[in-house]
Amino acid sequence: MKQRSILCAVLALIVFPDPGRAAQTLIWSPDLIHSRAEFTVSHLVVSKVWGHIPIQAMSLATPAGSVIPSAINATLNVAREDTDNHERDADLRSATYFDVEHYPTMNFRSTKIVAKGPDDFDVAGLLTIKNVTKPVEFSGHVEGKVPDEGGGTRVGYSGELHVDRRDFGIVDHRLSAVGVLLVGYDVAIRLTAEAVSQDPSVSAK
Repeated sequence: MKQRSILCAVLALIVFPDPGRAAQTLIWSPDLIHSRAEFTVSHLVVSKVWGHIPIQAMSLATPAGSVIPSAINATLNVAREDTDNHERDADLRSATYFDVEHYPTMNFRSTKIVAKGPDDFDVAGLLTIKNVTKPVEFSGHVEGKVPDEGGGTRVGYSGELHVDRRDFGIVDHRLSAVGVLLVGYDVAIRLTAEAVSQDPSVSAK
């Protein structure tokens, strides 16, 4: 009889989960206008080229009462990348690099996030570029939180990860006339994001 009671209790938790437990996760509303992704890559070894890739969609979850993320998902619109140079942008969008005709977006999905303090956290996740998915890791930082003018709390985040473009099928090895690699292999991707929560458990103070 005792074993049957335990089994019934377990089934009840599965079928009728604790509403308090479900409420422990907050879903934040992203502010895409004030969120962006930037990348840098070396040019001829001696300098850096900067570019901007718009964030097309983003979702963010935190534990109730916290601004440290528990889940992050983002889709970047590679077809609209911008380096302030039309010729270079056409090259990056071509099949040599991002091949935006077939792969117009890149995607990131977190698999594990560990808080390292009140404002810092480590992120592990899966990054997909040109239909190639690889695990990546980076550190994130809470830039700050303030009351939102529409009510609730607004929070800002930043993070930077490094990838080898060859891991994602971007394997341009072209050299300059004097034998120097035109575009470096290491690419730094820096993310900044803002999001808003109306949940009263999150304090802006």
